[in-house]
Amino acid sequence: MKVGITADYDGSINIDDLLFDLIESIPKYFVYKNYGNNEVEIFMVIICYPKELKLRKKYDAKEKVLYWDVMLNYTIIEKVKKGKKKSIIANSIISSFDILDNYKKLNLNKSRLQEDVNSFFLSIGWIK
Repeated sequence: MKVGITADYDGSINIDDLLFDLIESIPKYFVYKNYGNNEVEIFMVIICYPKELKLRKKYDAKEKVLYWDVMLNYTIIEKVKKGKKKSIIANSIISSFDILDNYKKLNLNKSRLQEDVNSFFLSIGWIK
């Protein structure tokens, strides 16, 4: 399955290196996995700004891509150390797959996706 990730955030929170690793490794991890509908692609955008933003989510039927934002709390991310930032980002991404409850018609196996995302973050040491 094609899974992509990018980020849009305030540079003062010092997560550049963390996000670079994810942007590189997540697509590779999921490329040979199947979650019931391999025609659909998933694309997440990690968002972290000091202002309140509205969660965006959209299924583009023409492109067959489900897009959504993974919202991080700027105030918390700004204050915690790198190890805690990893945990917060990982858990935010894992829980963001709840968005699939709104897109049941896509026939994606949410629980298997979340299990694999959890396994991914365990394997790279971002969660325990």
